[in-house]
Amino acid sequence: MDRILSRARTAQSPRFVLCVGGTKTSDVDGLSGAGATPEDRRMTPRCDAEALINGIAGKTSQLPVSPEGIVSPVVITVACLKLLNIPVTIVDCGTFAGPRVGERIKIGTPPADCLSSGSAQELDNVKRLFKNGCELGAKLTQDSDLVIIAECVPAGTSTAFAVLSALGYDVHNAVSSSMPNLNHQMRWQLAATGLTKAGLITSITPGDPEATQSKVGQPLNVVAAVGDPMQPFAAGLALAASHKATVILGGGSQMLAVYSLAKACTRYGVFDIEDAKINIGANSDVSNIGVITTSWVAHDKNAKVSDISKTVDAPFGCSMLDFSLSSHPGLRAYEDGHVKEGVGAGASIVLTHLLKNYSAEQLIAAIDETYSQMALGETATGC
Repeated sequence: MDRILSRARTAQSPRFVLCVGGTKTSDVDGLSGAGATPEDRRMTPRCDAEALINGIAGKTSQLPVSPEGIVSPVVITVACLKLLNIPVTIVDCGTFAGPRVGERIKIGTPPADCLSSGSAQELDNVKRLFKNGCELGAKLTQDSDLVIIAECVPAGTSTAFAVLSALGYDVHNAVSSSMPNLNHQMRWQLAATGLTKAGLITSITPGDPEATQSKVGQPLNVVAAVGDPMQPFAAGLALAASHKATVILGGGSQMLAVYSLAKACTRYGVFDIEDAKINIGANSDVSNIGVITTSWVAHDKNAKVSDISKTVDAPFGCSMLDFSLSSHPGLRAYEDGHVKEGVGAGASIVLTHLLKNYSAEQLIAAIDETYSQMALGETATGC
């Protein structure tokens, strides 16, 4: 990870990309804290993306809150991006309600069905998402030497668990959640049902990804069976961007799943997509890709995310801000395991320190002020 951070520190033209997507897996109560109801969770990607661009939610939407009333981590990312002052790209990979922002790339695929269906997405749509990710990655590195890829996918940690499992990684009780305490057994039952229906369960040897992937074959099949729309797009984006730029996947368990998918794609090599052959293994360099999350994910007592990073051999780091020093109870709640991560919050914190040399005290002050504006409706202070 030191190599990734060293290259990020000297970046001259960073770019932040938020990939939003939806899955009916989020309709299952008890899996996601990204909204109090299934309807709220379906709207969270739109609201987070609009808040990221506008500094507030849309005219007819509010900031997403967890079932306990804790505000989305988008407030953290907004505060950091104000300080970083870098370009932001929004990509709608497949949502229930697309973000209403001007600078948006819409891929045109639908949100995923529940992972328990075993056929969450059409394989052709997954291939298209992957191809479009590759194309955007190549385009962005024409003028960006650092690409930060963030996500907003409610219940995305559950699809991450399913994809990691299907790729042969033993991640039982290890994948984090936006909720303080997750029922890991319920998540496993959903994944096992989906993997069984997809005919993949017998191909999986937990703890032996090489043997598993040789049986599974094309890794995009796994995403079609039990994944979400963000995963193939972000994997293609990261792989293509890694040819020329440093890539940071901003997130925890979800981005470790994307990293693992990207690595599996390099092993698989050539993909036939829309009468074109994409040779991923030829130029991609996963050593240029790192994962950065928050301390609340990395040190989640109800998970083992750091262990996952070692298992998948991903360069891994986390922010270390102490929100107990915040003036807002809604931010101090992060220290108690609420929400934890999302919209690239951890990566944004780390990069603001690396690129702008802001101290922890300065970052907390900036995040507190942004929280006051976005969550409480207070006007900005100062000149």
